[in-house]
Amino acid sequence: MKKLCLFGMLIGYWLPMMGQAPVVLPLNHRPVTEQKRISTKSVSQPDTIDLPFIDDFYYYDKTPFPEPALWTDRYVYINNHFPDQPRSNGVATFDALDADGQVYQGKGDSFNADTLTSCPIHLQPWMTGVYLSFYYQPQGNGDAPEENDQLILQFKSTNQTWRNVWTVAGTQSHPFKPVLIPLDENDLYNGFQFRFVNTVSFGSDPFNEGKKGNVDLWHLDYVRLDKNRHENDTAVVDVAMIAPLRSLIKGYTSIPWNQFMKVYASRLEPQIGITYRNNDNTGYLIRRVFEVTDMYHSQTTPVGSAGSENILGGKIITYKEEALNPFATPATDSALFELKAYLETDERDRKENDTVRFYQEFKNYFSRDDGTPESGYGYEGINAQGFSIACHYEMFVPDTLQAVAIYFNPVLNNITRKYVFQIAVWKDEDGHPGEQIYLSNEEYSPVTTGQYTIFPLSTPLYIAKNYWIGWTQVTSGFLNVGFDLSNNDHSNLMYNSAGNWLPDNNRGTLMIRPYAGKPVHLTTAAPVPAEKINAELKVFPNPATHYIYVELSQPIDDGYELEIFDVTGQLYCKTPLTDNYIELSSLKQGVYILRLTHRKTQQQWKQRVVIRR
Repeated sequence: MKKLCLFGMLIGYWLPMMGQAPVVLPLNHRPVTEQKRISTKSVSQPDTIDLPFIDDFYYYDKTPFPEPALWTDRYVYINNHFPDQPRSNGVATFDALDADGQVYQGKGDSFNADTLTSCPIHLQPWMTGVYLSFYYQPQGNGDAPEENDQLILQFKSTNQTWRNVWTVAGTQSHPFKPVLIPLDENDLYNGFQFRFVNTVSFGSDPFNEGKKGNVDLWHLDYVRLDKNRHENDTAVVDVAMIAPLRSLIKGYTSIPWNQFMKVYASRLEPQIGITYRNNDNTGYLIRRVFEVTDMYHSQTTPVGSAGSENILGGKIITYKEEALNPFATPATDSALFELKAYLETDERDRKENDTVRFYQEFKNYFSRDDGTPESGYGYEGINAQGFSIACHYEMFVPDTLQAVAIYFNPVLNNITRKYVFQIAVWKDEDGHPGEQIYLSNEEYSPVTTGQYTIFPLSTPLYIAKNYWIGWTQVTSGFLNVGFDLSNNDHSNLMYNSAGNWLPDNNRGTLMIRPYAGKPVHLTTAAPVPAEKINAELKVFPNPATHYIYVELSQPIDDGYELEIFDVTGQLYCKTPLTDNYIELSSLKQGVYILRLTHRKTQQQWKQRVVIRR
């Protein structure tokens, strides 16, 4: 019987178009959208640090790396996309990727992967009740570690050797579990360190190159070391946000402004919602606040009157507030709004986890995804040639479809660049793709920069209402398109198998976006010309408090460098610019000069920025 099953599997690999369906596989990289977060904060590595030691990784939206004032290495991934219902927003994820966010090379099929090592800690023999606690979760929104995979906690002894003090075997995802480990008298010395280590194991598939990806995930939250604790002390004095804010456009994360104004009444979500947890054992009185800021015009408007509420220890609350007319603006062609929600609590509460944000864009494209992939999507095997993928979109105001953008995940050794596809557009026919109205003459290969690649249509298409965009594969091979697991939109995704369109059953959202309206002249699919770049620089809000957005009137690629000076010419920040968000919390109040330089053309843009607090 086993031989017959194996034979059937081999036939499935070799016979073309036998009902094959798309699959979702682990990433081979860390999403660039998280790596691109820029911070002006610079922290030197301390010799030793004092108790209490606590890290809940609240800084996930500013950097993908651990806080250097607490940790000595950079292997784990600080994020808010891979955990499932974290204890607070932000976790440290252990995976199969190195400090550069790429798959570990030359390690074999089973090995120790990431480490998270504390800075040396100042402990003394007279200290009592010294415990280390943390919360952990396997898998989350990623790949589940197998039973032979482990998450390990080690303590460093005075003779500089590491010993295991706790291990857990791999399993399917479950809610975050608390762990409390006592330190014995031999651990109470100046310079004590602890570290977490994960082990991973790769499978092998001779028919699908590059499937070795981001496997065997573990997530860590609320790491806390302190004295005068007891054996049941796992509660944290913190009312924390545990879920991101969502788009207020039904079915979309972004649409063009003129399209939205046409369907404002029917497409605007009536409520804005937050979810928060009391991680303490005692109750708190909290006040909820919602705000919307017109980023182009620096105007902030309160949303609703959420008021106050008592939250009992250990409870989770999801609250929704009416969002009446949140997008009031004098803008006519594009807009950007910051949706912000935060909790006001008493002085006992840890404040770092009290705020969540979402940036609602209205530009020249439609999107259903949040911009960050948790997986890779496509056909696997050698039979993908001729298969098609289609994603459903709507044109609320008749307009021209100008381009299609696709997010391709970076992969091991860039192997997907040898695969070929064509951009395709279909009419809608009773809720599924009908007549094909566009197939690109050009044949493309994935551009694996970890950013959206824009493919202009050779002839813009007039679209009156519903349509489908996607691709047809010219060659076999897993294209590894970004797949957003945080938003489930699989009802708008179909694939063509052996001439028939079938619904996709993978829960998530394909990262493909149509561009409408004015022609798209400059794309990330074509090289930037060496001559002058015709682009305008915008910086907002200005004056700023803790962050700014930098925006060019063209897609930002990795060819730009950002510098921030004060008025005396002192340099405070110099970094490649690959995204718009810049965190300024370490800069003092004052006037600064922002300079953006394109490396190839040496063209520069300057903007005066005022920080007020």
